[in-house]
Amino acid sequence: MIIFINQVQKELSESSPLDELLRELQPKNPFAISINSQFIAKAHYVTTMLQDNDHIEIISPVTGG
Repeated sequence: MIIFINQVQKELSESSPLDELLRELQPKNPFAISINSQFIAKAHYVTTMLQDNDHIEIISPVTGG
């Protein structure tokens, strides 16, 4: 199964929940997640299953002006 994380291709052996991927990647807090341009609430990380060809964006806030 192929997914894209911030436009970088990654191969997974099988479909898995989003929270499992995040445990592996360990993004620095705070961050937000979108899959295929849809925001995913933190409460749904456990139940959101990744699918082949998903485009995942891990977004960190930027400060300044």
